[in-house]
Amino acid sequence: MLLSGGTTEVVLEGETIRAWGADGRLAAEAAGRVTLAAVGERIRWSGSMLLGETLDAAGAPDLRVGNREVVGRVRLLARKGKLLAVAVVPLEAYVAAVLSRETPPRFQPEALAALAVAVRTYAVGAAAKPRDTAYDVVGGVEDQVFDGMDGVAPVFREAAARTLGLVIRYRGELARTVYHSTCGGRTEDAGSAWGKDIPYLRAQFCNDCADSPVYRWEHRMSETEGRRVAKALGVPPGKDLRIAVTGRTPTGRASRVRISSGGVSRELQAAKFRMTAGYAKVRSLKMEIVPVAGEWRFTGEGWGHGVGLCQFGANGMARRGAGFREILARYYPGTVISGETP
Repeated sequence: MLLSGGTTEVVLEGETIRAWGADGRLAAEAAGRVTLAAVGERIRWSGSMLLGETLDAAGAPDLRVGNREVVGRVRLLARKGKLLAVAVVPLEAYVAAVLSRETPPRFQPEALAALAVAVRTYAVGAAAKPRDTAYDVVGGVEDQVFDGMDGVAPVFREAAARTLGLVIRYRGELARTVYHSTCGGRTEDAGSAWGKDIPYLRAQFCNDCADSPVYRWEHRMSETEGRRVAKALGVPPGKDLRIAVTGRTPTGRASRVRISSGGVSRELQAAKFRMTAGYAKVRSLKMEIVPVAGEWRFTGEGWGHGVGLCQFGANGMARRGAGFREILARYYPGTVISGETP
């Protein structure tokens, strides 16, 4: 799993830190803290020794990479003056750690169990078709959020242990078990969101997420912020800057957004606009945009892309007495739960 990439330096911390080269021999050792830097295709150890392009590091009793506590070894790779830090984390420890960042601890046990199966399935599927030759998944919103093993509450470890080894399959193949915080009343089709139809990722009505704190949301985009977004998306912002939804999916989510100013107009995918504006500000594409006195008022429902399992919906189902299998069957229809992982 990629912890960090595209940086020139990585800081490791531990009572004792050891690193091994590609040949398996001990290459360096330090106590407390060490800074690694990429120099072309090689790694500089603490400003002194210049080592090879790959190092495997471990700490005793544990190792921290930046602000993350990891379990096991971390592989450092130098690529064109940049360092990649890749953690090798046991699957079930990873599942519990991701749950602790993706899901509130107050969720019902059956909802946490459902999420544990979804998280595990996503990870196993990624390992079968990795993003890169060096790692399977990214420890961020591109895949699943992993911030290390700090603060992983017992409820998350219990959910992982209770569902040990369980994954979701569709016609024998591992399912793509994507999920999101809150759908706002209806999930989204994968085809509408990403341009590829997936039979078990189709829009479902959901009446169980209404107690989510982001079931409805509002964001005021200032003139300064609007100009920044427009410029980032290739439209030189003037005093007549306009931002409007120009297309919608069958579930009512924005599919296209037009930005125009000074005779320049650009229509683009709404998902790209949301990413540029910020996921924490424009929380979903189930939104309306209204210009107000030089600013823009965004109002919407839900948080996330809306595809797959609705986390607050799962929790609502669990409160009504649904088990984790029933929850998964609702949001991934046509799939089956298998007790074996590759």
